[in-house]
Amino acid sequence: MARVILDVIISRELGGSGCRKLLSNDGMTSPYLTIRAMPGVFETASIDARAARKSMPGIGDACGMAKNLDEYQFLICSLAHSLPDNSPYKLYLQKYRVAIAAAFAGLVAVLQKQFDELGNWNRHARLLLEETSEAYVKSKSKADLKVSTHAEVFEYFGVPEGAIEAALRAFYGQE
Repeated sequence: MARVILDVIISRELGGSGCRKLLSNDGMTSPYLTIRAMPGVFETASIDARAARKSMPGIGDACGMAKNLDEYQFLICSLAHSLPDNSPYKLYLQKYRVAIAAAFAGLVAVLQKQFDELGNWNRHARLLLEETSEAYVKSKSKADLKVSTHAEVFEYFGVPEGAIEAALRAFYGQE
């Protein structure tokens, strides 16, 4: 499953020419959390976040995490398009963009039927958000690319870090 998700995310999203947001409504500034479909990875999902706050502990945190992860994936996309394919920063940043897309696939599954998994999703999404933020800041400043990673985050979202890196190296011809 992980390889299929990786191939689709990389070929359709990273290989595309434009950047797009994954959320059309963030559940924070609007009543609904609405995730746009990523064909082959996840379908559209929408939930009345305001109403769900009464029965789903953690939905507010999930909305905030989704909003911030979406912002970072958009920033990474915008920056990555300006970098040459052989740039180590490009590969490094795209790894997080792939993980964010996989995180959204997980959130869609949680919203559709696995409500009891929301706490775990929030915990892993928070770690991913922290790592992504650090990676983005370091890449923008051309600093050392060492970021303390949490392998379990990539595993939890179904895209092991080593598999992402190998797929990206192949995609960018850096094998």
